[in-house]
Amino acid sequence: MRNLLLITLFVSTLFCATLEHVTINHQPFTIVKEKYNAYGNSGEVFKFYQGDENKTSHFIRPFIHYDKTGDCSAKSMIEGVYEIKGEEIYFYTLWSRKGKPPLSLYGARIEQYKVLKSGEFQLLTSKIYLEKGLKGEDETSGMSYLFNTPKNKKEKAQLHKYIAEVEEEYHAKFVMGKERTKLIEEVKKALAEEMKPLWSAVKSQ
Repeated sequence: MRNLLLITLFVSTLFCATLEHVTINHQPFTIVKEKYNAYGNSGEVFKFYQGDENKTSHFIRPFIHYDKTGDCSAKSMIEGVYEIKGEEIYFYTLWSRKGKPPLSLYGARIEQYKVLKSGEFQLLTSKIYLEKGLKGEDETSGMSYLFNTPKNKKEKAQLHKYIAEVEEEYHAKFVMGKERTKLIEEVKKALAEEMKPLWSAVKSQ
């Protein structure tokens, strides 16, 4: 009995869930928001289900709202926000870091889905820019050519391999140059828009 109580208390520190209901293209969805704090990670994940808790629901996908790993001097962070526009839903993700945490990511992604009448999500576009490590951490990696223009066929092949691996892992088109800058700006703007109501509430106090 005591062991069961300890397990129950431990699990409750890992997950704390709340629900939100939205309608897209006349289809009801339930978003389960679960907070977690364990093993050096803390954050919140959104889980999208077609339907509501009173009916049989179908799991669509998870989406990280925020995640933090590390301490104040070296921290990896993920921030995410979704936006519903008519029959479409957009997912914005920003990977960032403070200090020089090992194996940390930096970049942004925007996913655009159309919600079908069946309630399924149909991917329309997905764009990403991602650094899978610190600059200068591995000069032999194709990632190094995101910062230094490849000078020969071997270096170009390494860059193309790196891009292909990111595209396959994250199911998105890799962008660079002006598109990269625009992508990161759009994601940061979406995150800032989410924070506006909180800032207004603080100012009114």
